[in-house]
Amino acid sequence: MTASPLEPVRQTLVRDAAQLKHADSWQQQSIMALPKQLTAADRQGFEDIRKVAVIGAGAMGRCIAIALARLGKQVTLVDADADSLDLAQRFIDQYLASQQIRGQLDENAAAQLQSCFEFSVELASITGSGLVVEAVPEILELKQQVMQAIEALVADDCVLATNTSTLDMDAIAAAVNHPERVIGTHFFIPAHITRLLEIVPAQTTSAAVTGLIKAMALALGKVFVVAGNCDGFIGNRLFDRFHQEAMYLLEEGATPAQVDRVLEDWGMAIGPLRALDMVGNDIPWMVRCQRQQRTPDILQPRIGDALCEQGRYGQKTGSGWYCYEAGSRTALPSAETDALLQQVSAELGHTRRDISNDEILGRCILALVNEGCAIVRQGFASGPVDIDLAFVNGYGFPAAAGGPMYLAEQLGLSQLVGEMRQYQRYASHGKVLWEPDELISRQAQRGGSLLARVVFMSDA
Repeated sequence: MTASPLEPVRQTLVRDAAQLKHADSWQQQSIMALPKQLTAADRQGFEDIRKVAVIGAGAMGRCIAIALARLGKQVTLVDADADSLDLAQRFIDQYLASQQIRGQLDENAAAQLQSCFEFSVELASITGSGLVVEAVPEILELKQQVMQAIEALVADDCVLATNTSTLDMDAIAAAVNHPERVIGTHFFIPAHITRLLEIVPAQTTSAAVTGLIKAMALALGKVFVVAGNCDGFIGNRLFDRFHQEAMYLLEEGATPAQVDRVLEDWGMAIGPLRALDMVGNDIPWMVRCQRQQRTPDILQPRIGDALCEQGRYGQKTGSGWYCYEAGSRTALPSAETDALLQQVSAELGHTRRDISNDEILGRCILALVNEGCAIVRQGFASGPVDIDLAFVNGYGFPAAAGGPMYLAEQLGLSQLVGEMRQYQRYASHGKVLWEPDELISRQAQRGGSLLARVVFMSDA
């Protein structure tokens, strides 16, 4: 097999930053253009909201509460579990203390920020809120029930936001009497630090609500993308394909440490398997199980399910793709994982083989490119730049490479189509997942670009 066409990019990523200005410009120009999507009414609508509420005091909810309080909003954090509220309050207190130690807040500013929070086990405490962000577990029926309960307590002009990463926004919106005020806000953990916010309108969401949430995103200092209502939206749909390919590589002969090392050495902030251990392998496992129920014939790697069936969810259980000592986040080699890889490969009928670093890099990165093309072609992103903004700002793709779509353009579309065809011939899942998306194959044939905002709709 020939070397991956991505090999030149290894060199690109270590060049002087001045030589990479073109890639950075692709990102920065797009980020600087985001305020142009807002109207004065959008900005005023968000500024006029004084009281907000966050439902669910878990890791996501408490961080969303901090982010909104820093804007001077009065934030009511609600959870039916008093212990969860207590943990959230202690987390916020620790955050304020750490900000003072770092010199980010003085004593008066910390006290002022502290006064922005209210903690309650009573859902009725959200009355009077102009914005409510629901951050309960990722279960459709639960989110529908919570949204119904929220709607019964707030005014007709209150915006109802749901923090979901994969669920059907139209189904959530349909649960309430006024679906036009329901919108998806996919924050990333920790929500008060991470840069990306995915905004996911339902079909019924009003333009005014979408605009208000865009204004909120910019006020929070977020880079936002507006995603269509598909499984995983933009970011998680890309990441799902990324770690899916990583798991196929494991089934065929690679190890977690090898996959992560290759991608981190190339420029990813964190490898896909370390990332899964960090967020919890049980979360994508639940999503995969739900997906399997909806589409029984869907192609998915076996190894991730086998890992979770052993209760190895990652850092929170002390073992996942790696093992972890108590109180440590350092990923250590796992003999149990090695044994599981051998077992699953045998069950699938695979003869494990040596997999080169170039193959790992090529397959993982080009999987992103192909999925990004599909998202754009299907209309779930407004353009290719949204693919790049999402994966650079939310998932640790190296900014120096510009993003999956920008990178593909620089490497040459015809060359990448040829590479995908090679993977189609020998990857264990090749015939299905390595068919080049129509967008990239068509643009390669035409000598066209992936970066144009408007791409082909027909031959006319």
